[in-house]
Amino acid sequence: MRMRSFTTGFLGLALIATAMGQSWTSAYDAGLKAARAGDWATARKEFQKARANRPDDVSGPTNLPGPVTDARKWRNGAPYSPNFLSAYASYKLGQTAKGDAGSAFFKTAQDEFESLIKKKQVSKETLFFLSGMYSRSNQADKLQALTKQSDKANWKVDSELLAPEEVTAMSQSMTPTGNSQGVVAVVDAANMAGIVPSVPMRAGPVAVNPKKFALIIANGENKLGGFQVSHAANDANLLKASITTNAGYDAANVEVLSNATAAQIKAAAASLAAKMPAESTLMFFFTGAGANIDKRDWLAGVDTQLATDTSTMVSKTDLYRPFAEKGISIFAFYQVSRLSIGGKFFGSEEAPAGRVSQMQATAPGDKIYSIFKDGSNVGIFASAMSDVFAELHSNAIPITEFGWQVFYKIRRGQTGSSGGGSRQTPTLPVLQLLASDSRF
Repeated sequence: MRMRSFTTGFLGLALIATAMGQSWTSAYDAGLKAARAGDWATARKEFQKARANRPDDVSGPTNLPGPVTDARKWRNGAPYSPNFLSAYASYKLGQTAKGDAGSAFFKTAQDEFESLIKKKQVSKETLFFLSGMYSRSNQADKLQALTKQSDKANWKVDSELLAPEEVTAMSQSMTPTGNSQGVVAVVDAANMAGIVPSVPMRAGPVAVNPKKFALIIANGENKLGGFQVSHAANDANLLKASITTNAGYDAANVEVLSNATAAQIKAAAASLAAKMPAESTLMFFFTGAGANIDKRDWLAGVDTQLATDTSTMVSKTDLYRPFAEKGISIFAFYQVSRLSIGGKFFGSEEAPAGRVSQMQATAPGDKIYSIFKDGSNVGIFASAMSDVFAELHSNAIPITEFGWQVFYKIRRGQTGSSGGGSRQTPTLPVLQLLASDSRF
Protein backbone atom coordinates (compact mmCIF):
# COMPACT_ATOMS: atom_id res chain seq x y z
CA MET A 1 0.00 0.00 0.00
CA ARG A 2 2.83 2.35 0.93
CA MET A 3 4.66 1.45 -2.29
CA ARG A 4 1.53 2.18 -4.32
CA SER A 5 1.10 5.53 -2.58
CA PHE A 6 4.74 6.41 -3.24
CA THR A 7 4.46 5.40 -6.89
CA THR A 8 1.28 7.40 -7.34
CA GLY A 9 2.89 10.47 -5.78
CA PHE A 10 5.98 10.16 -7.96
CA LEU A 11 3.87 9.87 -11.08
CA GLY A 12 1.83 12.88 -9.98
CA LEU A 13 4.94 15.00 -9.57
CA ALA A 14 6.20 13.86 -12.96
CA LEU A 15 2.90 14.80 -14.60
CA ILE A 16 2.96 18.21 -12.93
CA ALA A 17 6.53 18.79 -14.12
CA THR A 18 5.60 17.72 -17.65
CA ALA A 19 2.57 20.00 -17.64
CA MET A 20 4.66 22.94 -16.44
CA GLY A 21 7.22 22.18 -19.12
CA GLN A 22 4.56 22.18 -21.79
CA SER A 23 3.21 25.43 -20.39
CA TRP A 24 6.45 27.40 -20.70
CA THR A 25 7.39 25.90 -24.05
CA SER A 26 3.94 26.61 -25.49
CA ALA A 27 3.97 30.20 -24.24
CA TYR A 28 7.51 30.78 -25.52
CA ASP A 29 6.65 29.40 -28.95
CA ALA A 30 3.53 31.58 -29.03
CA GLY A 31 5.69 34.61 -28.20
CA LEU A 32 8.07 33.84 -31.05
CA LYS A 33 5.18 33.40 -33.47
CA ALA A 34 3.54 36.69 -32.46
CA ALA A 35 6.86 38.56 -32.72
CA ARG A 36 7.51 37.23 -36.21
CA ALA A 37 4.09 38.59 -37.19
CA GLY A 38 4.96 42.00 -35.74
CA ASP A 39 2.48 41.68 -32.85
CA TRP A 40 4.85 42.76 -30.10
CA ALA A 41 2.13 43.32 -27.48
CA THR A 42 1.02 39.68 -27.71
CA ALA A 43 4.63 38.53 -27.90
CA ARG A 44 5.42 40.30 -24.64
CA LYS A 45 2.42 38.73 -22.88
CA GLU A 46 3.43 35.25 -24.03
CA PHE A 47 7.05 35.65 -22.93
CA GLN A 48 5.77 36.80 -19.53
CA LYS A 49 3.61 33.66 -19.36
CA ALA A 50 6.68 31.56 -20.09
CA ARG A 51 8.68 33.15 -17.30
CA ALA A 52 5.77 32.72 -14.88
CA ASN A 53 6.29 28.95 -15.23
CA ARG A 54 10.06 29.03 -15.69
CA PRO A 55 11.33 32.32 -14.22
CA ASP A 56 15.03 32.51 -15.06
CA ASP A 57 16.75 32.96 -18.41
CA VAL A 58 19.27 30.24 -19.29
CA SER A 59 22.37 30.92 -21.37
CA GLY A 60 22.98 27.30 -22.37
CA PRO A 61 20.78 24.63 -23.92
CA THR A 62 17.80 23.05 -22.17
CA ASN A 63 17.47 19.27 -22.01
CA LEU A 64 13.96 17.98 -22.59
CA PRO A 65 12.46 15.12 -20.54
CA GLY A 66 13.17 11.68 -21.91
CA PRO A 67 15.49 8.70 -21.64
CA VAL A 68 19.17 9.40 -21.08
CA THR A 69 19.99 7.27 -24.09
CA ASP A 70 17.92 9.58 -26.30
CA ALA A 71 18.70 13.04 -24.91
CA ARG A 72 16.89 15.85 -26.69
CA LYS A 73 17.64 19.55 -26.51
CA TRP A 74 14.89 22.17 -26.68
CA ARG A 75 14.97 24.19 -29.91
CA ASN A 76 18.25 22.57 -30.98
CA GLY A 77 20.11 23.94 -27.97
CA ALA A 78 18.99 27.57 -28.16
CA PRO A 79 19.17 29.72 -25.01
CA TYR A 80 15.97 30.28 -23.04
CA SER A 81 15.41 34.07 -22.82
CA PRO A 82 11.84 35.06 -21.83
CA ASN A 83 13.06 37.96 -19.68
CA PHE A 84 15.33 39.34 -22.40
CA LEU A 85 12.69 38.91 -25.10
CA SER A 86 9.98 40.44 -22.92
CA ALA A 87 12.18 43.53 -22.53
CA TYR A 88 12.94 43.51 -26.26
CA ALA A 89 9.22 43.34 -27.06
CA SER A 90 8.62 46.41 -24.87
CA TYR A 91 11.44 48.16 -26.72
CA LYS A 92 9.85 47.32 -30.09
CA LEU A 93 6.51 48.67 -28.83
CA GLY A 94 8.30 51.89 -27.92
CA GLN A 95 9.55 52.24 -31.49
CA THR A 96 6.05 52.36 -32.94
CA ALA A 97 4.09 54.03 -30.11
CA LYS A 98 3.20 57.70 -30.24
CA GLY A 99 3.91 60.41 -27.70
CA ASP A 100 4.31 59.54 -24.03
CA ALA A 101 3.34 55.91 -24.64
CA GLY A 102 6.61 55.33 -26.44
CA SER A 103 8.60 56.72 -23.51
CA ALA A 104 6.73 54.44 -21.11
CA PHE A 105 7.57 51.36 -23.19
CA PHE A 106 11.23 52.38 -23.40
CA LYS A 107 11.32 52.94 -19.61
CA THR A 108 9.90 49.44 -19.02
CA ALA A 109 12.43 47.92 -21.42
CA GLN A 110 15.28 49.80 -19.75
CA ASP A 111 14.27 48.62 -16.28
CA GLU A 112 14.02 45.01 -17.43
CA PHE A 113 17.33 45.07 -19.30
CA GLU A 114 18.98 46.60 -16.21
CA SER A 115 17.59 43.77 -14.08
CA LEU A 116 19.40 41.29 -16.31
CA ILE A 117 22.69 43.15 -15.78
CA LYS A 118 22.11 43.03 -11.99
CA LYS A 119 21.69 39.26 -12.27
CA LYS A 120 25.09 39.22 -14.03
CA GLN A 121 23.40 38.09 -17.23
CA VAL A 122 25.52 40.44 -19.34
CA SER A 123 25.00 39.88 -23.06
CA LYS A 124 26.20 42.05 -25.92
CA GLU A 125 22.55 42.40 -26.97
CA THR A 126 21.46 43.76 -23.59
CA LEU A 127 24.38 46.22 -23.56
CA PHE A 128 23.54 47.35 -27.07
CA PHE A 129 19.88 48.16 -26.40
CA LEU A 130 20.59 49.72 -23.01
CA SER A 131 23.22 52.01 -24.53
CA GLY A 132 20.66 53.19 -27.06
CA MET A 133 18.11 54.05 -24.42
CA TYR A 134 20.68 55.76 -22.23
CA SER A 135 21.73 57.86 -25.20
CA ARG A 136 18.12 58.70 -26.08
CA SER A 137 17.36 59.93 -22.55
CA ASN A 138 20.74 61.65 -22.01
CA GLN A 139 21.77 59.38 -19.12
CA ALA A 140 25.46 60.01 -19.62
CA ASP A 141 26.51 58.58 -16.25
CA LYS A 142 24.78 55.26 -16.92
CA LEU A 143 26.17 55.15 -20.43
CA GLN A 144 29.70 55.64 -19.15
CA ALA A 145 29.22 52.93 -16.52
CA LEU A 146 27.89 50.58 -19.16
CA THR A 147 31.15 50.68 -21.12
CA LYS A 148 32.84 48.95 -18.17
CA GLN A 149 30.55 45.96 -18.63
CA SER A 150 31.60 45.28 -22.22
CA ASP A 151 34.36 42.80 -21.39
CA LYS A 152 31.88 40.80 -19.29
CA ALA A 153 29.42 40.21 -22.12
CA ASN A 154 29.58 36.42 -22.22
CA TRP A 155 25.91 35.60 -21.58
CA LYS A 156 24.05 34.14 -24.55
CA VAL A 157 20.48 35.13 -25.36
CA ASP A 158 17.95 33.88 -27.89
CA SER A 159 18.55 36.49 -30.60
CA GLU A 160 16.55 35.06 -33.49
CA LEU A 161 13.98 37.89 -33.37
CA LEU A 162 16.49 40.72 -33.68
CA ALA A 163 16.24 42.76 -36.88
CA PRO A 164 19.11 42.26 -39.37
CA GLU A 165 20.11 45.92 -39.13
CA GLU A 166 20.33 45.62 -35.33
CA VAL A 167 22.60 42.60 -35.64
CA THR A 168 24.79 44.45 -38.14
CA ALA A 169 24.97 47.55 -35.98
CA MET A 170 25.77 45.45 -32.94
CA SER A 171 28.69 43.71 -34.61
CA GLN A 172 30.15 47.07 -35.61
CA SER A 173 29.57 48.84 -32.31
CA MET A 174 31.05 46.07 -30.15
CA THR A 175 34.42 45.99 -31.93
CA PRO A 176 37.19 45.73 -29.30
CA THR A 177 39.38 48.78 -28.75
CA GLY A 178 42.99 49.02 -27.68
CA ASN A 179 42.09 48.75 -23.99
CA SER A 180 40.40 45.37 -24.56
CA GLN A 181 36.98 46.81 -23.80
CA GLY A 182 34.16 46.83 -26.33
CA VAL A 183 32.83 50.13 -27.62
CA VAL A 184 29.16 50.51 -26.73
CA ALA A 185 27.40 52.35 -29.54
CA VAL A 186 25.44 55.48 -28.78
CA VAL A 187 22.29 54.85 -30.78
CA ASP A 188 18.90 56.45 -31.13
CA ALA A 189 16.60 54.02 -29.36
CA ALA A 190 13.56 55.53 -31.02
CA ASN A 191 14.65 54.17 -34.38
CA MET A 192 17.29 51.69 -33.43
CA ALA A 193 18.67 50.56 -36.68
CA GLY A 194 21.60 51.72 -34.83
CA ILE A 195 25.13 52.93 -34.95
CA VAL A 196 26.18 56.42 -34.01
CA PRO A 197 29.63 55.61 -32.60
CA SER A 198 30.53 57.05 -29.22
CA VAL A 199 33.98 56.77 -27.71
CA PRO A 200 36.38 56.78 -29.35
CA MET A 201 35.26 59.38 -31.91
CA ARG A 202 36.98 59.06 -35.26
CA ALA A 203 38.71 61.94 -36.98
CA GLY A 204 40.12 62.69 -40.40
CA PRO A 205 38.76 61.84 -43.85
CA VAL A 206 37.21 58.42 -44.36
CA ALA A 207 39.11 56.04 -46.65
CA VAL A 208 37.93 56.38 -50.25
CA ASN A 209 35.84 53.62 -51.80
CA PRO A 210 36.64 53.80 -55.54
CA LYS A 211 33.32 52.18 -56.52
CA LYS A 212 31.22 54.98 -55.03
CA PHE A 213 30.11 57.91 -57.19
CA ALA A 214 27.76 60.84 -56.66
CA LEU A 215 25.64 63.11 -58.83
CA ILE A 216 24.44 66.26 -57.06
CA ILE A 217 22.04 68.57 -58.91
CA ALA A 218 21.15 71.99 -57.51
CA ASN A 219 18.43 73.50 -59.70
CA GLY A 220 17.31 76.30 -57.44
CA GLU A 221 16.81 78.98 -60.11
CA ASN A 222 14.02 77.42 -62.13
CA LYS A 223 11.31 79.73 -63.47
CA LEU A 224 8.35 78.11 -61.72
CA GLY A 225 6.67 80.64 -59.47
CA GLY A 226 7.12 79.72 -55.80
CA PHE A 227 9.33 76.71 -56.46
CA GLN A 228 12.75 78.38 -56.43
CA VAL A 229 15.27 77.05 -53.90
CA SER A 230 17.55 79.91 -52.92
CA HIS A 231 19.88 77.69 -50.88
CA ALA A 232 20.37 75.02 -53.57
CA ALA A 233 23.99 75.92 -54.38
CA ASN A 234 24.89 75.98 -50.68
CA ASP A 235 23.32 72.54 -50.26
CA ALA A 236 25.38 71.13 -53.12
CA ASN A 237 28.62 72.52 -51.69
CA LEU A 238 27.79 71.28 -48.20
CA LEU A 239 27.01 67.74 -49.35
CA LYS A 240 30.04 67.43 -51.60
CA ALA A 241 32.31 68.47 -48.74
CA SER A 242 30.51 66.13 -46.38
CA ILE A 243 30.61 62.97 -48.46
CA THR A 244 34.23 63.43 -49.55
CA THR A 245 35.29 63.88 -45.90
CA ASN A 246 32.92 61.61 -44.02
CA ALA A 247 31.54 59.00 -46.43
CA GLY A 248 34.46 57.76 -48.55
CA TYR A 249 33.62 59.46 -51.87
CA ASP A 250 36.55 60.51 -54.04
CA ALA A 251 36.10 64.17 -55.07
CA ALA A 252 36.94 63.13 -58.65
CA ASN A 253 33.89 60.83 -58.58
CA VAL A 254 31.48 63.52 -57.43
CA GLU A 255 29.73 65.52 -60.17
CA VAL A 256 27.86 68.72 -59.23
CA LEU A 257 25.47 70.49 -61.60
CA SER A 258 23.95 73.88 -60.83
CA ASN A 259 20.96 75.31 -62.68
CA ALA A 260 21.07 72.79 -65.50
CA THR A 261 18.57 72.15 -68.27
CA ALA A 262 16.89 68.78 -68.67
CA ALA A 263 19.22 67.94 -71.55
CA GLN A 264 22.28 68.80 -69.47
CA ILE A 265 21.05 66.64 -66.58
CA LYS A 266 20.48 63.65 -68.86
CA ALA A 267 23.88 64.10 -70.48
CA ALA A 268 25.63 64.32 -67.12
CA ALA A 269 23.88 61.15 -65.90
CA ALA A 270 24.79 59.23 -69.05
CA SER A 271 28.41 60.41 -68.90
CA LEU A 272 28.78 59.47 -65.24
CA ALA A 273 27.15 56.06 -65.74
CA ALA A 274 29.52 55.34 -68.64
CA LYS A 275 32.60 55.70 -66.47
CA MET A 276 31.20 53.86 -63.46
CA PRO A 277 32.08 50.16 -63.00
CA ALA A 278 29.26 47.64 -63.16
CA GLU A 279 27.70 46.80 -59.79
CA SER A 280 29.00 50.03 -58.26
CA THR A 281 27.12 52.61 -56.14
CA LEU A 282 25.57 55.98 -56.97
CA MET A 283 24.45 58.59 -54.48
CA PHE A 284 22.02 60.94 -56.25
CA PHE A 285 20.84 64.21 -54.70
CA PHE A 286 18.46 66.66 -56.34
CA THR A 287 17.17 69.94 -54.99
CA GLY A 288 14.85 72.12 -57.03
CA ALA A 289 11.33 71.64 -58.38
CA GLY A 290 9.64 68.38 -59.26
CA ALA A 291 6.21 67.20 -60.34
CA ASN A 292 4.28 63.98 -60.84
CA ILE A 293 2.58 64.05 -64.24
CA ASP A 294 0.71 61.09 -65.69
CA LYS A 295 1.97 58.94 -62.78
CA ARG A 296 5.60 59.72 -63.58
CA ASP A 297 8.05 61.85 -61.59
CA TRP A 298 9.73 64.71 -63.44
CA LEU A 299 12.64 66.96 -62.40
CA ALA A 300 12.39 70.56 -63.58
CA GLY A 301 15.17 72.01 -65.67
CA VAL A 302 16.41 75.53 -64.99
CA ASP A 303 14.33 76.78 -67.92
CA THR A 304 11.04 75.16 -66.82
CA GLN A 305 8.25 77.75 -66.70
CA LEU A 306 5.12 75.59 -66.50
CA ALA A 307 4.59 72.81 -63.97
CA THR A 308 3.02 70.64 -66.68
CA ASP A 309 5.63 71.24 -69.39
CA THR A 310 7.55 67.97 -69.47
CA SER A 311 9.50 69.07 -72.56
CA THR A 312 11.76 71.10 -70.24
CA MET A 313 11.98 68.39 -67.59
CA VAL A 314 13.78 65.07 -67.22
CA SER A 315 11.88 62.00 -66.14
CA LYS A 316 13.19 60.06 -63.19
CA THR A 317 12.93 56.87 -65.25
CA ASP A 318 15.24 58.25 -67.95
CA LEU A 319 17.64 59.52 -65.31
CA TYR A 320 17.93 56.12 -63.63
CA ARG A 321 18.09 54.05 -66.82
CA PRO A 322 21.83 54.25 -67.68
CA PHE A 323 22.74 53.33 -64.12
CA ALA A 324 20.19 50.53 -63.75
CA GLU A 325 21.37 48.95 -67.01
CA LYS A 326 24.83 48.47 -65.48
CA GLY A 327 23.53 46.97 -62.23
CA ILE A 328 24.48 50.12 -60.30
CA SER A 329 22.76 50.57 -56.93
CA ILE A 330 21.08 53.99 -56.79
CA PHE A 331 20.61 55.80 -53.48
CA ALA A 332 18.47 58.84 -54.33
CA PHE A 333 17.60 61.81 -52.11
CA TYR A 334 15.12 64.47 -53.19
CA GLN A 335 14.91 67.89 -51.52
CA VAL A 336 11.75 68.97 -53.32
CA SER A 337 8.58 70.70 -52.14
CA ARG A 338 5.82 68.17 -52.74
CA LEU A 339 2.84 70.45 -53.29
CA SER A 340 -0.12 69.10 -55.19
CA ILE A 341 -0.10 69.64 -58.94
CA GLY A 342 -3.28 68.33 -60.49
CA GLY A 343 -3.88 66.24 -57.38
CA LYS A 344 -0.50 64.48 -57.74
CA PHE A 345 2.64 64.68 -55.64
CA PHE A 346 6.26 64.34 -56.68
CA GLY A 347 7.79 61.13 -55.36
CA SER A 348 4.80 58.87 -56.03
CA GLU A 349 6.49 56.93 -58.84
CA GLU A 350 8.34 53.75 -58.02
CA ALA A 351 11.45 52.94 -60.02
CA PRO A 352 10.52 50.71 -62.97
CA ALA A 353 13.71 48.64 -62.69
CA GLY A 354 16.99 48.31 -60.85
CA ARG A 355 18.24 48.43 -57.28
CA VAL A 356 16.98 51.75 -55.99
CA SER A 357 16.50 53.55 -52.66
CA GLN A 358 14.47 56.78 -52.66
CA MET A 359 14.08 59.22 -49.79
CA GLN A 360 12.06 62.43 -49.87
CA ALA A 361 12.89 65.54 -47.82
CA THR A 362 9.28 66.06 -46.81
CA ALA A 363 5.87 64.44 -46.71
CA PRO A 364 3.35 64.70 -49.60
CA GLY A 365 1.71 68.12 -49.67
CA ASP A 366 4.44 69.83 -47.64
CA LYS A 367 7.19 72.33 -48.46
CA ILE A 368 10.91 72.21 -47.76
CA TYR A 369 12.53 74.69 -45.38
CA SER A 370 16.00 75.98 -44.58
CA ILE A 371 18.13 77.07 -41.63
CA PHE A 372 21.30 79.07 -41.16
CA LYS A 373 24.35 76.89 -40.54
CA ASP A 374 27.87 78.23 -40.21
CA GLY A 375 26.71 81.53 -41.69
CA SER A 376 25.05 80.03 -44.76
CA ASN A 377 21.42 79.36 -45.57
CA VAL A 378 21.04 75.61 -46.20
CA GLY A 379 18.14 73.21 -46.58
CA ILE A 380 17.04 71.38 -43.44
CA PHE A 381 17.28 68.08 -45.29
CA ALA A 382 20.76 68.72 -46.70
CA SER A 383 21.92 69.93 -43.29
CA ALA A 384 20.63 66.81 -41.54
CA MET A 385 22.24 64.57 -44.15
CA SER A 386 25.55 66.35 -43.65
CA ASP A 387 25.35 65.98 -39.87
CA VAL A 388 24.55 62.26 -40.07
CA PHE A 389 27.40 61.64 -42.51
CA ALA A 390 29.73 63.26 -39.97
CA GLU A 391 28.35 61.19 -37.10
CA LEU A 392 28.45 57.84 -38.89
CA HIS A 393 31.82 58.66 -40.51
CA SER A 394 32.03 55.56 -42.69
CA ASN A 395 32.50 54.57 -46.32
CA ALA A 396 29.83 51.85 -45.96
CA ILE A 397 26.73 53.45 -44.45
CA PRO A 398 23.59 51.27 -44.06
CA ILE A 399 20.75 53.05 -45.83
CA THR A 400 17.93 52.39 -43.36
CA GLU A 401 20.08 53.48 -40.43
CA PHE A 402 21.00 56.64 -42.32
CA GLY A 403 17.35 57.35 -43.14
CA TRP A 404 16.23 56.97 -39.54
CA GLN A 405 19.02 59.21 -38.26
CA VAL A 406 18.15 61.92 -40.80
CA PHE A 407 14.46 61.57 -39.91
CA TYR A 408 15.04 62.18 -36.20
CA LYS A 409 17.65 64.84 -36.82
CA ILE A 410 15.01 66.86 -38.68
CA ARG A 411 12.10 66.09 -36.38
CA ARG A 412 14.09 67.25 -33.35
CA GLY A 413 15.17 70.45 -34.98
CA GLN A 414 18.76 69.13 -35.04
CA THR A 415 19.04 70.27 -31.43
CA GLY A 416 18.21 67.40 -29.06
CA SER A 417 17.61 63.71 -28.53
CA SER A 418 13.89 63.37 -27.89
CA GLY A 419 10.56 64.74 -29.02
CA GLY A 420 10.22 66.79 -32.15
CA GLY A 421 8.84 70.07 -33.40
CA SER A 422 10.12 70.55 -36.91
CA ARG A 423 7.86 71.90 -39.67
CA GLN A 424 9.31 69.31 -42.03
CA THR A 425 8.91 65.53 -41.91
CA PRO A 426 11.06 63.48 -44.29
CA THR A 427 10.09 60.05 -45.53
CA LEU A 428 12.15 56.98 -44.76
CA PRO A 429 13.99 55.30 -47.65
CA VAL A 430 11.76 53.27 -49.95
CA LEU A 431 13.79 50.27 -51.09
CA GLN A 432 13.56 48.28 -54.31
CA LEU A 433 15.71 45.15 -54.61
CA LEU A 434 17.91 46.45 -51.80
CA ALA A 435 18.28 45.14 -48.25
CA SER A 436 17.65 47.44 -45.30
CA ASP A 437 21.37 47.37 -44.48
CA SER A 438 22.58 48.00 -48.05
CA ARG A 439 25.56 50.36 -47.95
CA PHE A 440 26.25 53.55 -49.87
